[in-house]
Amino acid sequence: MAAADLRRINDSAEQNTRTQLRLLHDILHDEFSAIVRSFDEATLQLADNIDINNGNYIHKRLELLKSALPSMDNIVARDSVGNIVGQTGVDRDLTNTQATFTPNARLLHNERLVSFSNSFNTNGQLVLVINYQIKDTQGEMLGVIQGRLNARYLERKVASLQLGDHMRSGIAFKDGTVLLVQPEIGKILGKQLPYFESFRTQTDHTQAPSNLIEHGLFKDHYFASLSLANSDQLNTPIPLYLITWADAAPMKAQWREQTISLFLGYLAFCILAVLMVKASMTYQAQQVLAKEKAKADQQFNDERFQLATESAGIGVWEYNIQDKFIRWDSAMRKIYGVKDEQELVSYKEWLHYVVPEDVNKLGTVLLEASKNQDTFQFNFNIRRASDGRIRHIQARAKTHRNTKGIPFRMIGVNVDVTVQRQFEDALREAEARFRSSFEWAAIGMAMLDFKGQFLQVNKALSEILGYSEEELLGFSFDAITHPQDTMQHTHLVRDVLKGRRHNYQLEKRYIHKDGHVVWVHLSVSAVRNDKGRVIYFISQIQDISERKRNEATLIEREHFLRTLSECLPGLVSYWSTDLRCHFANRNHEKWSNIPADKMRGQHMRKVLGEELFIHDHHYVLGVLKGEKQRFERRKPLPSGGYADMLVHLIPDVLYGKVEGFFSISTNITDFKAQQRELERINHVLTDRTQQAEAASKAKGAFLANMSHEIRTPMNAIMGLLQLLEDTDLQARQRDYLSKIGSAADVLLNVLNDILDISRVEANKLELSHSRFLLDQVLSKATDLFAYRAEEKAIQLYCSKDANCPVSLKGDRLRLAQILNNLLSNALKFTEKGRIHLQVQSVADGKQLQFSVKDTGIGMNEEQCAALFQPFSQVDDSSSRRYGGAGLGLSICKNLVELMGGQIWVESTPGLGTTFHFTVNCVEPEFQIRAEDQQALKLQTQPAPADTGPAIPPMLNKRVLVVDDHKLNRMVASEMLKKWGAQVHLAENGKEAVQACVTERYDMVLMDLQMPEMDGYEATARILEELGNAAPPIVAVTASASEQDRMDILNAGMCEHVIKPFKKETLIRILLDIQGQQSAQSIRNP
Repeated sequence: MAAADLRRINDSAEQNTRTQLRLLHDILHDEFSAIVRSFDEATLQLADNIDINNGNYIHKRLELLKSALPSMDNIVARDSVGNIVGQTGVDRDLTNTQATFTPNARLLHNERLVSFSNSFNTNGQLVLVINYQIKDTQGEMLGVIQGRLNARYLERKVASLQLGDHMRSGIAFKDGTVLLVQPEIGKILGKQLPYFESFRTQTDHTQAPSNLIEHGLFKDHYFASLSLANSDQLNTPIPLYLITWADAAPMKAQWREQTISLFLGYLAFCILAVLMVKASMTYQAQQVLAKEKAKADQQFNDERFQLATESAGIGVWEYNIQDKFIRWDSAMRKIYGVKDEQELVSYKEWLHYVVPEDVNKLGTVLLEASKNQDTFQFNFNIRRASDGRIRHIQARAKTHRNTKGIPFRMIGVNVDVTVQRQFEDALREAEARFRSSFEWAAIGMAMLDFKGQFLQVNKALSEILGYSEEELLGFSFDAITHPQDTMQHTHLVRDVLKGRRHNYQLEKRYIHKDGHVVWVHLSVSAVRNDKGRVIYFISQIQDISERKRNEATLIEREHFLRTLSECLPGLVSYWSTDLRCHFANRNHEKWSNIPADKMRGQHMRKVLGEELFIHDHHYVLGVLKGEKQRFERRKPLPSGGYADMLVHLIPDVLYGKVEGFFSISTNITDFKAQQRELERINHVLTDRTQQAEAASKAKGAFLANMSHEIRTPMNAIMGLLQLLEDTDLQARQRDYLSKIGSAADVLLNVLNDILDISRVEANKLELSHSRFLLDQVLSKATDLFAYRAEEKAIQLYCSKDANCPVSLKGDRLRLAQILNNLLSNALKFTEKGRIHLQVQSVADGKQLQFSVKDTGIGMNEEQCAALFQPFSQVDDSSSRRYGGAGLGLSICKNLVELMGGQIWVESTPGLGTTFHFTVNCVEPEFQIRAEDQQALKLQTQPAPADTGPAIPPMLNKRVLVVDDHKLNRMVASEMLKKWGAQVHLAENGKEAVQACVTERYDMVLMDLQMPEMDGYEATARILEELGNAAPPIVAVTASASEQDRMDILNAGMCEHVIKPFKKETLIRILLDIQGQQSAQSIRNP
């Protein structure tokens, strides 16, 4: 019987080893199947992006892949030459792991799986890497995905499958190199498992298929192994061995102990029997012998039962309800992890092993069983005392009652179903993961039977095709397939059913529910049973309609661009970065001896020739850097001669990288000829322009000289007239003198207008930009014409809006010139009535509008239209009657336009005329506004009565007059002497410097244009010699421009007087310099 029991122990150990191996295989099979499916899907989606190095998309796709696979630590994608193009994290072990993934790599029974590579890092932890190919639709290898398996994850999976204390499970390669083992036994990771190679050699003679379990006993170890390399159940085989083994030594020791105990028992029994036979042959001896034999039989049966329960992992317990104690056998103690000698335990002590959340539940179950149940079962969890692990327990029990029906005992069994529960959980997890992946996949998923009938579809497929899930389940795939694609798909399905292929991919068309065509990329895999027959198909359907539309658009665009390039008159071509032609339009055939289709693939050096290639090489290098190039070259013609070509090189940049460049060449031979002609004409025009500019300069110099030559004697004439006015004259003489003065004023105005119109024609009329007070300009303008208005009994007044600025920034002299001209015309053509000068703020304060309104003779529309033309007047009779050269309004128009405004006229014959003009209102940075602006009115008042002799304004002032013109010196001297000044004279600047150095003067009147030394140099010398002690210097000049005024001030002179000057102007300037603010004290000397 002992030998039979030993065989049963061997059989049980062998069965447990095989069972543990099967459980391990099933769990890892599901794990690796999920990895392979996910990697298959990922490689298909990455195939369209890895060749263009779309880093963002690749990274996101790898992150999604990792989140779907908890067994993966990190994932890396490499291109076809090994460069990393995406990864989920920095992993030195993974990035240092190189895969053999060249296009000639030997695949491991799969279209994509390349290899498993393993190593151990510095921490002694397994680094297991899956290398998976990425292929395009033609089967060309584009790169690989490398995934690092989480060693701890696998260890937990393997550790969860332990059917006995003396059993171990592991994963190894064919040579026995251990990748992991649970429970751990020393430092054997990375080394060959002891006895494994011998065991493989010993069992090879069976020649069992590699997908079957190999098992046997070798050197006190029960081994069982199963290869995943050729497993028919795994779509993509994994080149690993799964191993379980049990140490036979403890089992044999246990068997020997039991055998010896049994032998000793038999021996004692025999000795006792012999002695008893010898002592007595009585019936009592027979009864004792019978009882002893019965007891021995009972003990033997108990041992056999205990051995059976222990081998099956079943623990037996007996609960005494009265004293609340539980008796359990060794199997129970092993399940609970308690000491072997602890055969009896109280009910409360037993509850300590039960997890807290199950204690109340167990109390309720036992109470209900004691009341009304004889046989019952229940499940609960315990925490094993030996290692603290949670174990799942399944219990069955029976309640024993006395004759009164009162329960006094319960007998039951406990079975540790932890492994079974983990296996069930793993199955549920795998099923849930598959269901989740199926239902919520971003692409369409479908399960079909071998006839093509839909068994299950996901939401994405329903959205792609427009049918509900229920509607699709009533169709087969050919019912919704485009008729032109049905035959091809049917052939592929037939090949899978006949075993000629395991899966297939294709692009096909489905018919949407609303009738339009849906292009899809279809990936189909077959699921087979253990006999190799197809059970069902799993299909992945990706909507590629948008891509197909884009492809069609690209084809149409390419056709359009090709047609357009053929219609262009120039040469159009495309060149790659290695300078080989990829496209050339037909126009190249007219310009070279190479047909356009023969140019494709040719190097630029061969197409252009050595000379042109060298000429263009610099520009080609520029365009390859991403810079547009434009240049000209002369191209030899096949018929002889040359053509001038304008060449544009345009880079083709994609994702910041130059992929090639376009070359567009245009024949500009005719254009170059026209350009040369234009250059000749421009040269001629340049010469003529220079001649015209020279003539203009000569004209300007002539006018400036004439101005000086005219103003200088005019100054003497007008000065002498003013001196004559102060002498005793007869009435007729004074009348003649007044007429001579008026004629001189007219002559001076004509001279000023001629100079201004010449500046306008030469575009040299410039404006100054200085701050001035608006009221001051208006006051001076009205003051100037107040006397003449009083003589004609005309009311002259001025008004200004309150919101007009007090100060402006601009050319006050030119503004005064415009006002003076308009007021002068108004007085000239008005015999009675009034003249009104008005100022308003317009255009939201951005402009000022000036109006001069009179009650004169007026004009008709024809006369108004010709007013602003140079040398133009209303009619000849007006010129004869009122005088004037007809330049004033033309000059005013130009000045107004320079100031950013416009001028116009409103007039009615016989009623009067109103001139309006606007100027830009530029206010200075610091503006002071008057609180109350009232109209400025001019009234003529009689001079105050003479109260006695006046004090000469220049009394005892020493004044030096410097002028090369004798009469001008005399005029200035006489005027100054009449004002009480002591006058000294100098003929040129040199004499002036000498006089200032030797004498002290209160003031100097300095002419600017003099021989030997002009006024500018003389002023500089005086300031240099005397410094702060130098007297104030007033310039006397024949030039009236603003620039001249700025030059005078910059030279150090304090003011200037324009020839010819009036005595009132001169004395006012001199008094201003002395600090006097009013000229009202001037009296006729």
